[in-house]
Amino acid sequence: MQLSGETEIAAPRQRVWDVLTDPHQVAGCVPGDPKIEVVDERNLRVTAEVGNGFFRTTVTVEIELVEMDAPERATANATAAVMASPVTAIGTLELEELGPALTRTSWSADVTLGGMLVGFVSMVQGPVQSGVDRTLACLKAKLEAEAGAGAVAASE
Repeated sequence: MQLSGETEIAAPRQRVWDVLTDPHQVAGCVPGDPKIEVVDERNLRVTAEVGNGFFRTTVTVEIELVEMDAPERATANATAAVMASPVTAIGTLELEELGPALTRTSWSADVTLGGMLVGFVSMVQGPVQSGVDRTLACLKAKLEAEAGAGAVAASE
């Protein structure tokens, strides 16, 4: 399952990088109040409730930050078991400076569902894409509000 997205954020690239690569700031925008455990500088463990209705379960995702080329590119691998079925993902985040206070963020993920989840790819893709888009919209709003408040303070 291929997922991707792109947005422009009215904030400096380094600040966008700092926020998008801080697991605690990202967690504040993820639905379901995930619990973040920083294992070491390259590994995280995230526990969250996923799904809805009958298909709701708690999932623990192991994330390895493979590449961190600040403030341009990050790559991560993730593994989890959902309802005893394996899930793996490889994700990439790229930040392009469009101006001193404008950053284009592009992301993509290649997600592989195994076991009994294979038959649910078409049902899962939309909600997962929507969840990532909502998380990034929340982070964008926070970054732009912060940048706007800084601009107002500087002009006073």
